[in-house]
Amino acid sequence: MSTITRTWLAFAALGTGMIHLALVISSPLPIAMVLTVFGVVEVAWGVMTFIRERIAAPRLVLAGALLPIGAWGLLVAAAAAFDNPELASSVGLTAMGIAAILELFVAGVIAVKLRRGTDFSAPSRMPRSAAVYLGGLMVGGVLVAGLTTPALAATEAGIYAQPHGEHSDTFQPKIDEEIILNLPDHHTK
Repeated sequence: MSTITRTWLAFAALGTGMIHLALVISSPLPIAMVLTVFGVVEVAWGVMTFIRERIAAPRLVLAGALLPIGAWGLLVAAAAAFDNPELASSVGLTAMGIAAILELFVAGVIAVKLRRGTDFSAPSRMPRSAAVYLGGLMVGGVLVAGLTTPALAATEAGIYAQPHGEHSDTFQPKIDEEIILNLPDHHTK
Protein backbone atom coordinates (compact mmCIF):
# COMPACT_ATOMS: atom_id res chain seq x y z
CA MET A 1 0.00 0.00 0.00
CA SER A 2 1.31 3.45 -0.80
CA THR A 3 2.05 5.98 1.90
CA ILE A 4 -0.40 8.42 0.31
CA THR A 5 -3.25 5.89 0.49
CA ARG A 6 -2.38 5.12 4.10
CA THR A 7 -2.44 8.81 5.03
CA TRP A 8 -5.76 9.32 3.22
CA LEU A 9 -7.20 6.51 5.35
CA ALA A 10 -5.83 8.22 8.46
CA PHE A 11 -7.31 11.57 7.43
CA ALA A 12 -10.70 9.92 6.84
CA ALA A 13 -10.59 8.19 10.24
CA LEU A 14 -9.72 11.44 12.02
CA GLY A 15 -12.52 13.29 10.23
CA THR A 16 -15.04 10.60 11.07
CA GLY A 17 -13.90 10.48 14.68
CA MET A 18 -14.28 14.23 15.07
CA ILE A 19 -17.77 14.11 13.60
CA HIS A 20 -18.84 11.30 15.93
CA LEU A 21 -17.41 13.12 18.94
CA ALA A 22 -19.19 16.36 17.95
CA LEU A 23 -22.50 14.45 17.75
CA VAL A 24 -22.18 13.32 21.38
CA ILE A 25 -23.42 16.69 22.68
CA SER A 26 -26.88 16.47 21.10
CA SER A 27 -27.46 12.75 21.58
CA PRO A 28 -29.32 10.89 24.33
CA LEU A 29 -26.96 9.23 26.81
CA PRO A 30 -26.95 5.66 25.36
CA ILE A 31 -26.33 6.97 21.84
CA ALA A 32 -23.75 9.45 23.16
CA MET A 33 -21.82 6.61 24.83
CA VAL A 34 -21.72 4.61 21.60
CA LEU A 35 -20.68 7.68 19.58
CA THR A 36 -17.94 8.42 22.11
CA VAL A 37 -16.52 4.93 21.73
CA PHE A 38 -16.70 5.16 17.92
CA GLY A 39 -15.07 8.60 17.92
CA VAL A 40 -12.25 7.73 20.30
CA VAL A 41 -11.43 4.51 18.43
CA GLU A 42 -11.50 6.28 15.05
CA VAL A 43 -9.26 9.12 16.22
CA ALA A 44 -6.85 6.66 17.87
CA TRP A 45 -6.74 4.50 14.73
CA GLY A 46 -6.20 7.57 12.55
CA VAL A 47 -3.27 8.74 14.69
CA MET A 48 -1.81 5.22 14.79
CA THR A 49 -2.13 4.96 11.01
CA PHE A 50 -0.22 8.22 10.58
CA ILE A 51 2.53 7.08 12.93
CA ARG A 52 3.02 3.50 11.74
CA GLU A 53 4.18 2.42 8.31
CA ARG A 54 1.54 -0.28 8.00
CA ILE A 55 -2.10 -0.95 8.77
CA ALA A 56 -2.60 -3.48 11.53
CA ALA A 57 -5.55 -5.91 11.51
CA PRO A 58 -7.10 -4.81 8.19
CA ARG A 59 -10.08 -7.17 8.50
CA LEU A 60 -10.90 -5.71 11.91
CA VAL A 61 -10.54 -2.20 10.44
CA LEU A 62 -12.93 -3.14 7.63
CA ALA A 63 -15.55 -4.35 10.11
CA GLY A 64 -14.94 -1.36 12.38
CA ALA A 65 -15.45 1.08 9.52
CA LEU A 66 -18.82 -0.47 8.66
CA LEU A 67 -20.03 -0.85 12.27
CA PRO A 68 -21.09 2.83 12.77
CA ILE A 69 -23.04 2.75 9.50
CA GLY A 70 -24.88 -0.38 10.66
CA ALA A 71 -25.53 1.18 14.07
CA TRP A 72 -26.93 4.29 12.38
CA GLY A 73 -29.22 2.08 10.27
CA LEU A 74 -30.46 0.34 13.42
CA LEU A 75 -31.07 3.69 15.08
CA VAL A 76 -33.14 4.92 12.14
CA ALA A 77 -35.07 1.62 12.06
CA ALA A 78 -35.75 1.85 15.81
CA ALA A 79 -36.90 5.46 15.43
CA ALA A 80 -39.31 4.39 12.70
CA ALA A 81 -40.52 1.30 14.56
CA PHE A 82 -41.20 3.20 17.79
CA ASP A 83 -42.57 6.26 15.97
CA ASN A 84 -39.92 8.44 17.64
CA PRO A 85 -38.25 10.58 14.96
CA GLU A 86 -36.37 12.61 17.59
CA LEU A 87 -34.30 9.51 18.32
CA ALA A 88 -32.78 9.43 14.83
CA SER A 89 -32.71 13.19 14.38
CA SER A 90 -30.50 13.59 17.46
CA VAL A 91 -27.50 12.49 15.39
CA GLY A 92 -28.27 14.60 12.34
CA LEU A 93 -28.51 13.48 8.74
CA THR A 94 -25.80 15.75 7.33
CA ALA A 95 -23.18 14.88 9.93
CA MET A 96 -23.86 11.14 9.92
CA GLY A 97 -24.14 11.07 6.13
CA ILE A 98 -20.72 12.65 5.70
CA ALA A 99 -19.26 10.38 8.39
CA ALA A 100 -20.73 7.42 6.49
CA ILE A 101 -19.07 8.60 3.26
CA LEU A 102 -15.69 8.74 5.00
CA GLU A 103 -16.26 5.33 6.61
CA LEU A 104 -17.25 3.82 3.26
CA PHE A 105 -14.04 5.22 1.77
CA VAL A 106 -11.96 3.50 4.46
CA ALA A 107 -13.92 0.25 4.14
CA GLY A 108 -13.76 0.34 0.32
CA VAL A 109 -10.00 0.90 0.18
CA ILE A 110 -9.31 -1.81 2.74
CA ALA A 111 -11.70 -4.24 0.98
CA VAL A 112 -10.06 -3.65 -2.41
CA LYS A 113 -6.58 -4.06 -0.92
CA LEU A 114 -7.65 -7.28 0.84
CA ARG A 115 -9.20 -8.61 -2.37
CA ARG A 116 -5.99 -7.90 -4.30
CA GLY A 117 -3.96 -9.72 -1.67
CA THR A 118 -2.02 -6.67 -0.47
CA ASP A 119 0.58 -7.50 2.16
CA PHE A 120 -0.44 -5.24 5.03
CA SER A 121 2.56 -6.33 7.10
CA ALA A 122 4.94 -4.72 4.58
CA PRO A 123 5.87 -1.05 5.13
CA SER A 124 4.09 1.52 2.99
CA ARG A 125 5.73 2.43 -0.32
CA MET A 126 6.95 5.99 -0.62
CA PRO A 127 6.16 7.84 -3.85
CA ARG A 128 8.92 8.57 -6.35
CA SER A 129 9.20 12.23 -5.43
CA ALA A 130 8.52 14.54 -2.53
CA ALA A 131 6.26 16.65 -4.74
CA VAL A 132 3.98 13.69 -5.42
CA TYR A 133 3.90 12.85 -1.72
CA LEU A 134 3.14 16.41 -0.62
CA GLY A 135 0.56 16.80 -3.39
CA GLY A 136 -1.14 13.60 -2.26
CA LEU A 137 -1.16 14.78 1.35
CA MET A 138 -2.60 18.13 0.32
CA VAL A 139 -5.37 16.58 -1.80
CA GLY A 140 -6.34 14.17 0.99
CA GLY A 141 -6.29 16.87 3.66
CA VAL A 142 -8.34 19.31 1.58
CA LEU A 143 -10.94 16.67 0.66
CA VAL A 144 -11.40 15.45 4.22
CA ALA A 145 -11.46 19.00 5.61
CA GLY A 146 -13.97 20.00 2.92
CA LEU A 147 -16.26 17.17 3.99
CA THR A 148 -15.68 17.35 7.74
CA THR A 149 -16.18 21.09 8.16
CA PRO A 150 -19.85 21.22 7.03
CA ALA A 151 -20.54 18.06 9.02
CA LEU A 152 -19.14 19.64 12.17
CA ALA A 153 -21.08 22.84 11.47
CA ALA A 154 -24.29 20.79 11.27
CA THR A 155 -23.83 19.41 14.80
CA GLU A 156 -25.08 21.14 17.92
CA ALA A 157 -21.48 22.05 18.77
CA GLY A 158 -21.21 23.78 15.41
CA ILE A 159 -24.51 25.60 15.80
CA TYR A 160 -23.46 27.07 19.15
CA ALA A 161 -19.94 27.90 18.02
CA GLN A 162 -19.03 31.55 18.19
CA PRO A 163 -18.65 32.97 14.67
CA HIS A 164 -15.19 34.17 13.69
CA GLY A 165 -14.69 37.89 14.05
CA GLU A 166 -17.48 38.21 16.61
CA HIS A 167 -15.47 37.43 19.73
CA SER A 168 -16.68 39.61 22.57
CA ASP A 169 -17.86 39.34 26.13
CA THR A 170 -21.46 40.01 25.08
CA PHE A 171 -21.87 37.19 22.52
CA GLN A 172 -25.15 35.25 22.81
CA PRO A 173 -25.86 32.30 20.44
CA LYS A 174 -28.94 33.11 18.33
CA ILE A 175 -31.12 31.42 15.75
CA ASP A 176 -33.33 33.76 13.74
CA GLU A 177 -32.39 36.64 16.10
CA GLU A 178 -33.79 34.76 19.12
CA ILE A 179 -31.32 34.05 21.93
CA ILE A 180 -31.12 30.29 22.34
CA LEU A 181 -28.54 30.07 25.12
CA ASN A 182 -28.02 32.47 28.00
CA LEU A 183 -24.38 32.39 28.90
CA PRO A 184 -23.24 33.33 32.42
CA ASP A 185 -21.20 36.50 32.84
CA HIS A 186 -17.48 35.84 32.67
CA HIS A 187 -15.58 38.26 34.78
CA THR A 188 -11.90 38.74 34.10
CA LYS A 189 -9.45 39.42 36.86
